[in-house]
Amino acid sequence: MSNVRCITVQHVGFAVLLVFALLGACQGAHGQVGHRPESSPYTDLHSKKVLSLTGGILSGSSGKAGVGPGDGRYTGARFDLHLGGPASINFGAGVANLERVVIDPTFGPDNRTVDTTSQAVLLFDGGFDLLLTGEKKWHGLIPYFGAGMGIALGTSVDADSVSGYSFSTHFTAGPRLGVWLHPSDRITFRIETRDIIWRLKYPEGFFSTPENEPTEPPVLDANVMKDTQWVHHLGLTLSIGYTIGS
Repeated sequence: MSNVRCITVQHVGFAVLLVFALLGACQGAHGQVGHRPESSPYTDLHSKKVLSLTGGILSGSSGKAGVGPGDGRYTGARFDLHLGGPASINFGAGVANLERVVIDPTFGPDNRTVDTTSQAVLLFDGGFDLLLTGEKKWHGLIPYFGAGMGIALGTSVDADSVSGYSFSTHFTAGPRLGVWLHPSDRITFRIETRDIIWRLKYPEGFFSTPENEPTEPPVLDANVMKDTQWVHHLGLTLSIGYTIGS
């Protein structure tokens, strides 16, 4: 696979940092009682509407057959709207260029790989987040968790005509965890990790005896596999945002 697979170690490191940030926020909440206003670690959140540019990586399963989109890089934009209290909603759009393996199911395992290519997948989603510090920032930080859902639209891949498989339009959903940094009322930074879940659907030919090598097993065994499979993609993104309005 690509070098992106190597970055998955960093996913774990960042996830650990996020957990520590969340724990710190909770400890800070206990420590707020008794602080004078001028010495409190909490300040008001004024960034109600934020537009961000986002970049990062996706790394996940290409399915039992190994033909679904796998690892790659993501770029996009995101709009966040703080509704009040701990509630915030957001909408995002972007594109991920993900690795794909193209196979010919009429051959056996040793000869069926045709090509390794890249597929652009357009991602559109909306989500709901709970800000753990509510309408406050703790030392400029707002840890949060939430969930979102959307759609993934795969662009065409010419070589798919060989396999009969294609990744086109798919529903997505999944949880997320992040830390939002507000060094000022205008500029924000964000680090977020999320799980993006979508379903792969395999063509009938993946369960048939290979035509060109009939003594070899098919791509998938119909006795143990269905023609659909849910897979996970772990995403890690960094964002820089600008507050819109007052």
